Parts: sequence; C-alpha cells; structure tokens
Amino acid sequence: MAGLGVGCFTFALFAFLFSPSLWPGTILNGGLSALSYVGVLYDTQLSTAPQHHHDHSHDHAHDTHTHGQNGPSHSGITRYLLQNCESGSLMHGILSERDSRRIAYFTCLNFGFMIVQGIYGYMSGSLGLLSDTVHMFFDCLGLVVGLGAAVASKWPTSPDRPYGWGKLNTLAGFGNGIFLMLVSVEFIWEAMEGIVEGRELRHVQELLVVSTLGFLVNMVGLFAFGHAHHGHDHGGHSHGHSHGHSHDHAHGHSHDDGHSRAQSHDHGHSHDHSHSHGHSHQNSHNENMHGIFLHVAADAGGSLAVILSTAMTLWKPWYLWDPLATIIIAILIFAAAVPLVISSGQKLLLVIPDTLEYEIKNTLQELGEIGGVVGYAVPRFWIDDRDEDGGGSKKKKKVQGVMHVIANPAADLDDVRHRVDEFLRQRRMDVVIHVEREGDGSLCWCGGGATGTAKNSGSGF
Repeated sequence: MAGLGVGCFTFALFAFLFSPSLWPGTILNGGLSALSYVGVLYDTQLSTAPQHHHDHSHDHAHDTHTHGQNGPSHSGITRYLLQNCESGSLMHGILSERDSRRIAYFTCLNFGFMIVQGIYGYMSGSLGLLSDTVHMFFDCLGLVVGLGAAVASKWPTSPDRPYGWGKLNTLAGFGNGIFLMLVSVEFIWEAMEGIVEGRELRHVQELLVVSTLGFLVNMVGLFAFGHAHHGHDHGGHSHGHSHGHSHDHAHGHSHDDGHSRAQSHDHGHSHDHSHSHGHSHQNSHNENMHGIFLHVAADAGGSLAVILSTAMTLWKPWYLWDPLATIIIAILIFAAAVPLVISSGQKLLLVIPDTLEYEIKNTLQELGEIGGVVGYAVPRFWIDDRDEDGGGSKKKKKVQGVMHVIANPAADLDDVRHRVDEFLRQRRMDVVIHVEREGDGSLCWCGGGATGTAKNSGSGF
C-alpha cells in the first residue's frame, strides 16, 4: 500500500509540475489519483476476521458425506454497493463475484482516465492525446466484453443450454489473445515505418507526463488482475484407517481403438475412514481473466515504451529510441499472448490436458474391476468450464463425458450403471453412461457389445 500511495502521489505531482497553467486538468488528475488510491485500498484489504475451514469426510462404499465452512469477505465499498443493489439484479451479480467485480472497478478507473486525458488533449490541442483517448475507448470496450463474459459464464443452465455459458470465458480469452497478437504486429509495422521515415518525437515533456499517468493506471490493473487468472491451494495432512481382505483374479486385454475388455472376480470387504485438515495444491485457470491481464499488461508495456523512449530522447536525442522500444515491447506482448491462444484454443476444441488424460486412462483401466463390467467403448471426455465459485476456491476441474459400458450377460444393467456412475463421481467425473450386454452389439451403433472383431471408434482424447 505504501508503494501504491507513492505512485498515486507521483501521479498527481507530475500533473502539477508539467501542466501548471491548466488547473482544471491538474485538479482532475489529482482527484483521479486520490480516488484510485482509496478504491484500491478498500478493495484489496484483507479481512481481519478469523476464518475457519473444516472438512470431514466419510467414505463407506457408496456413501459420501462432507461438510465445511467458508464465507466470502468483501471490502467496505463493495458491501455498501451490495446493500444498495436489488438482489438478483445485474449490478448485484457483477459485484457479488470477484472476477466481474475487479473488471468493473478497473473499467471505471480506465474510463475515468480516458475522460481526463480527453479533456487534457482538447485543452492543449494535442492530436496525439486525442487519438490515444480513442484508443483507450476501445480498451474500455474490450473490458466490457470481458465483463459480459465473466457475468454470463455464471448464468444457470437451461434445457436448451445444459452446460450453461461457461465457454464464454474461454472464447473471450481466445479473442483477446488473437487481438493482442495482431496489435503487436501492428506495433512492429508502425515502428518499421518510423525507422524508414526517420520520425522524431514531438511534445516530449507532454508525452512523458501522459505516458507516466497511463502507466500508473495500468499498474493498478496489473495488481488487481495479477493473481486473478491463476491460483493454487496448499496442502495439509490426512490420516486414515482401513482393514479388509480381498481376492482378485483378472484377465483382460485392451484395444487402442477405444474398446477395452476385462474379466475380473472380486471378493472382499473393506472399510475406509479418513479425517483430513488442510488444502490441496490444485490449479485453476481462467482464460478471460488471463486475457484481460495481458491486455492491461500490453497497455502498460506501451506506456513504458513511451516513457523509456522520451526519457532517452531528453538525455540524448535520437530518432531510433521510440521504434526500438516499441519493437521490444511488441515482441514481449506477442510472446505472452501465444500461450493464451494455444490453451484457450485447445479448450474450445475440447482437448484434454496431458495430466488429466493420464488420470482418465488410469480410471478406465480400473473400470474393469467393477463387478459385472466386461469393458467399455467410445469414451468421449471434456473439461467442465463452468466456474461456480467466482474464483474464490481453486478446485480441481470436473471432467464430463459420455461412454458405453459393456456388462456381463448375467448382470443387472441398472446395477452396473449405478456402480459405474458412483465410481466415476468419486473421481470428479460426470459421465452419461449407456450400458449394454456383451453380445448385443447389433443393438448399438458403436458395436461395443458385439463378439469378435470390434469396430474402430476412436480413443476419445
């Protein structure tokens, strides 16, 4: 907070030193810096109230019981706004979720600086500042799009949209990544034109002031979104007791075409009881917040390039300072946007991450140990992108999918379906299961239950 206060004070000091004759602009800049400090101070303060999180679980074959306690905390400004908003309204939905609340606050800050910069550019007659104001207006539109995606992704499911709007976060992140890559190419193109034409910076002091103010505003955004797109929880300890005996006899074979068959006999009794305290190391990634973070970082990088080039020009005038700084920043922006485009593109194509693919394959191998299950066919899996906790907790992503299970001819189909469903749910997999008896392959398009050579149906990954 001390660093933020120094930054806001420098914000106002530069506005006073470099524009002493434009008192309205100076007052607006100083007021905006004070407002920024107060807003961030209240919104980022940690709650001093003690929090207790307790989880207790019992696992007895098919029965699971959990209970916990965890309550969200809000800043004073957010609590005041929530109390004066109608429950269920759009504003209440924006303020109640951490991601959308951060986007909304920074959008207001960015829009306020855009107004100040537009007034300053109009009063000073600077076309450069007015054009940068138009650029900031499109930045605000991009933030509004991200805000809309963050809000819509929390909307409940419906019969015509059974998976909700969770993919909007991924789509918004993909769009922001593509936009940043195109912007970086445009920056390099303009820098090359500047080198060829030998352009020199004009209104150097004015550019230094405005770029410094813009950099400080974007730094507020970087602090706000810095850890919003990636989080983790750390682990504690667990202990348990189990006893039992079992006898297993298994024989099976699997095909790479998506079919797997196994014969097993399992007899035994087991009782598991566990009691754990702590938190596990899990990762959660939000492409929308990542895209907004990179968008703000790109703006901050552009402002930093102007600051460095103008400072070097004041020290030793040279027309190449500005294009060289621009090219370096553009390369960094492009390199940072590529991983976002790749990850969001893979999610849009329903690609399973390597770590989850390994876990899913192990789960499918253990599927044959369930009583009455002979094998499986045509497994298809994808990641549930719905973020129901608003980024508050960092839980492991749930896997969704569909698969055909081949049951023993003498087994009860409903019982097999129930066993497989419970087995998969214990591993956070929500799968639509179709069960068919071995030898009834002619009744299903996949041919999984047919005897003899199985059809190639793909692996589902």
